[in-house]
Amino acid sequence: MEIKVKYKPNDKQCIFHSSDADEVVYGGAKGGGKSCALVMECLAYGLEYPGANMYIFRETYDDLEANIIKEWKEKVPRELYKYNESKHQATLTNGTSVKFRYIRNYADAEGYQGRSMDWIGVDELTKHERRTIQILLSCLRSPKGFPPRFRGTCNPGGIGHEDVKEDYIEPTDYGKKIVLCPVTGNKRQFIPATVFDNFVLMENDPNYVKRLQNLPEREKQAFLYGNWDIFEGRHFREFDRNVHVIPAFAVPDHWDRYVSMDYGLDMFAVGWYSIDTRGKHFLYRVLDIPDLIISKAAEALKEATGNERIRYYYAPPDLWNRRQETGNSVADIFYNNGISLTKTSNDRSAGALAIKEILNVYDSVDPETGEATKDSLLKIFDTCKSVIKSIRTVLTDEKCSDKYANMPHEITHALDQLRGYAVGRQKPTKVKKVTRPKVNTHKRMRTWNGYN
Repeated sequence: MEIKVKYKPNDKQCIFHSSDADEVVYGGAKGGGKSCALVMECLAYGLEYPGANMYIFRETYDDLEANIIKEWKEKVPRELYKYNESKHQATLTNGTSVKFRYIRNYADAEGYQGRSMDWIGVDELTKHERRTIQILLSCLRSPKGFPPRFRGTCNPGGIGHEDVKEDYIEPTDYGKKIVLCPVTGNKRQFIPATVFDNFVLMENDPNYVKRLQNLPEREKQAFLYGNWDIFEGRHFREFDRNVHVIPAFAVPDHWDRYVSMDYGLDMFAVGWYSIDTRGKHFLYRVLDIPDLIISKAAEALKEATGNERIRYYYAPPDLWNRRQETGNSVADIFYNNGISLTKTSNDRSAGALAIKEILNVYDSVDPETGEATKDSLLKIFDTCKSVIKSIRTVLTDEKCSDKYANMPHEITHALDQLRGYAVGRQKPTKVKKVTRPKVNTHKRMRTWNGYN
C-alpha cells in the first residue's frame, strides 16, 4: 500500500535530509522550517532502519507538545505509527521507536547515560550548554549497525549560543564547508536557513517577515537574518571582549587584593580581584570546583591564595545561615579554617546593576599614544574563562529585567561571585608617600656660619 506524506521540502531542507554528516545543525533564524525538518528527518531515518531507537529532545514537555509532537501528528500519516500519550512515544510499524523527551540541564542529561541511541534530535540546540549535549552524544551508538546520527536545530541566542557557534558555525565558515570534530573525528555540518528559504510560510503568512522586520535592531539581526554575532536575551550587552579581556600579567604587590566567592556543593566559585591606584579593577584568577565539602573548599581557597595579602573575602549572606544538624554556618567553618568572611549584599537586582556599571564601556584616551580608545572599570585576565563565558551567555531573568537568570547554575555561580565583588565599593589602592630623611637645617646653618 502506498502512503503519501504531505511534505515538500525547500532547498535548505533538502540539503539537511541528504546530508551524511554525523552531526548536522540546521537553522540560524526564525521561520526557517527547523522543527518540521527535524521531524521529517526523524521519520525518514526511522523508516529506513527498522527497529531503530530514536530520541527527540526539547526543554520541557510543553515545548515538545506545542512544537515537535504537534508537527509529528500533523505531518506523519497515522498508518505509519502508534502513539502512546502517557509515554510520549511513537512506534512505527517497522518496530522503530521515537521517544519525545525533555532535558532542561546537565542533570537531566545525566539521567540518560548508559543508553544506546541510534539517532538523536535536539530542537533549539542553543538552549543547552556544550557539556549537556556531550552527555547525549556519548549515548549515540548503534549495536544494530545503523549509522549513528545527531541532528540539531536552533536560532542564535540562549546559554549554548557560544558553544554552538564555536563547534558548528565558525569551523564550517558559517555553513560553507563540512569539518571534522577534532576530538571524535565526526563529520560536522551547519546548514543556515532563514524565513526567506521557507516558501510554505512565506505563502501562508507573508506578513511574518514584516513582523520580524519590526523587531528592535538586535533582535531583527538575530531572528530575521540569523546573525550569530548578535543575539536576543543576553543580559550583559555591555561586554566587549576587545575592551574587557586582557592578557594576564604579574599583579603588582602593592595593589589591594580581594576575594569573592559563591559556595554550593554543586560548585565552589571564587574570583581574585585587585584594584590599582586609579580605581581600575582586575579579575586575575578564578577557581571553579564542584563537589567540595566546606572544609575542603576552605583548603582549596587557602592553597590557591598562597601568601597573598587579601583585604576582604566576600561571601553571600546565606553562608551565615546555621545548619540544623551542627549549629555551625558555612562562614563558621571557613573561620575555623583560618578564613574570615565578609558578608555582601544578596540583592540580585542591585548586584546585576553593579556588574553593568563596572562593565560599562566609555570613551577614553590612551595615555601613551594620545589616541581615542574604549575603556572600562573592569578588566578580566584571559585565563578567567568561566567568568568570561558566563558574562557572554547569561540571559535576562524572564520575570525581572533588572536581574540575570539564575539558571542554569553551571554558569551563574561564576557571576554570583562577580556580583559579590561588584557591590563591595572598593577604593583605589592608596599611593604610598615616599618618606624623605629629615634635614637638620639648624646644624647646616651653624656649619655655614662657621665658614664665615
